[in-house]
Amino acid sequence: PPPPPPPPPPLRSVAAAPLPLGALRRTPAAGPSMSLVALPAAKAALASIAPGMAPLPYALIAILPSMLGFYKSDYGVSYGYGTAMAMAGLLTLPHCVTVMAQLHALLYVAYGVRLNLFLAYREMNIPSMRAIKEKIEERVTARGGRLTRTPFIATCGLLYFCMAAPLHITGPARALPPAAVPFVLLGWAGFLVAALGDAQKTLAKVGQPNKLVRDGLFGLCRHPNFTGEFVLWTSSMVAGILTAVAAGTLVSAGAWVALSLLGALGMDYVLAKAATGLEKRQRDKYGSEPGYEEWIEGTWAGVTLPGTT
Repeated sequence: PPPPPPPPPPLRSVAAAPLPLGALRRTPAAGPSMSLVALPAAKAALASIAPGMAPLPYALIAILPSMLGFYKSDYGVSYGYGTAMAMAGLLTLPHCVTVMAQLHALLYVAYGVRLNLFLAYREMNIPSMRAIKEKIEERVTARGGRLTRTPFIATCGLLYFCMAAPLHITGPARALPPAAVPFVLLGWAGFLVAALGDAQKTLAKVGQPNKLVRDGLFGLCRHPNFTGEFVLWTSSMVAGILTAVAAGTLVSAGAWVALSLLGALGMDYVLAKAATGLEKRQRDKYGSEPGYEEWIEGTWAGVTLPGTT
């Protein structure tokens, strides 16, 4: 009989098979880097399995800065406000899937940092502002001890938490709808108007603290700082809601939509009330000056409370 066939060679494990030294090195002919090609898909995959943006850290960064109000009453609504907004943006950035979501989160960061730097400059360099703050502190202290400020501080913390709610919608969204993009950009426009208004008014009052600023932005809108901020927070809320509608998550994200509305409406009321009060004080102080009525007739007050101007 013929001899039996020789046994087959032993199988080698793929893992044990050595790879050539240059096998993992991309050659010029290999085309684009694999990491660049796979990055969008990997990012989307991670977004689909990554845990959501937990509410607790956002609640903490809203309430803790507000507690500066126990130290000085106005700090909770000045430095505490700016810090809460900046921290909300920073906390959201790692969750952002799209560039527009990153721009939305960075808007919060830019607003908070700019506000705190502006407040610090004004407090350190303008004696009249320090005097106003001292009077506010004396008036609040006369009403009772520091613990009596607790309800107001808690309300501020809740408002800041609600104002960050749109980030919970746009941050993890796979795409912002075309209708939401202009509102993110409009928010940045509002930020710039508010920042320029603060800067112009502050510089104009150097050495002239009682001067009424009527030119520049104030030749178009009498309160560009309040109006710009109104546009910012309203646009942020609208961008969040439109994103939820386009993604079909209006119901599942209903809590964040409701909180977005509450935060924007709450801050918009505060800003409208501030503009209304300033309108009245300016009329009482400068109403008899030449050209005042012409300035009023040729400019917009911004958003004010109805029936009060």
